[in-house]
Amino acid sequence: MPNAPHLIERAAARLAAAGAVPGQLSPAPPIPAGAPGGGIGTEALAAASLGASAFPPPHSASARETIGLALLQKAGLMMDEAGRSRISEELWLVQRQILRTAFTAAGSIPASAELAGAYPNLLMVTSARPGEGKSFTALNLAASIARQGDHPVLLVDTDVKEHSISHGLGLTEVAGLLDCAADGALDPTRLDLPTDVAGLSILPIGRGQHTRGSDLLASRHVGRLLNGMARRHPERLVILDGAPCLATSDPAALAPLMGQILFVVEAERTQRSHVEAALDLIQECPAITLVLNKMQQAGGNAFGAYAPYYTS
Repeated sequence: MPNAPHLIERAAARLAAAGAVPGQLSPAPPIPAGAPGGGIGTEALAAASLGASAFPPPHSASARETIGLALLQKAGLMMDEAGRSRISEELWLVQRQILRTAFTAAGSIPASAELAGAYPNLLMVTSARPGEGKSFTALNLAASIARQGDHPVLLVDTDVKEHSISHGLGLTEVAGLLDCAADGALDPTRLDLPTDVAGLSILPIGRGQHTRGSDLLASRHVGRLLNGMARRHPERLVILDGAPCLATSDPAALAPLMGQILFVVEAERTQRSHVEAALDLIQECPAITLVLNKMQQAGGNAFGAYAPYYTS
């Protein structure tokens, strides 16, 4: 991977061409009416207060009850009822890059993926610090790709801290990934929950295992579980809502397993040194895409900015 300063310089040049000012990131734009965030996303989940779980205990007959749109919206899902918007266009920019990397022209993952050890249809969304918008981005990116209809999406929560997807949806007491990691007899394919967004399902972080979360996420069993999710359904994109890189070692442990990483950078708030340190921790991933988040629109016709980078 190129050294971090060089990578950041390239990112600044790419973002400048898209309308951003290198080294002088702008504050967040005004939040649209009825929307929980602006730009390509705010950490809307941090403000969500959903109380107790809306779902029954796992392993009951209705444990796979569909997650409704109202709950998804409370967790930060943007419903673009007025047609194409700036946010939807920004998501399209990002998802086109991700889908090109994840799938061949035939719509499946490359045959060489298993030999390489990192499936390109396995994507982690992370950031340097908490509150940059990575959970909002993960949820809306997953829903946007699922709505497109070409590829189903499984959104997997791997963030054991508060304000994750599972907390936002009230799923902290529902069995999920960490339960499978702790009990090899559990099948994750029976724990993912369908949603009212066609083609989108969600696998919660799990219950009762949060004190051992980092140890479990770094285990070989979790690696086998994630690879199995990507391998068994080569037409599906698996998106991980990862923890912030500088808050826990979990993203660094998961990075070698990922085919791609989407790295969210908050404009006007995230320090360059934080971005460099975080990128250094996840450099084992073969493909990293940087997204500048909460950037104020400077005028003109530009509607977003992103910069893909690839490690060697």
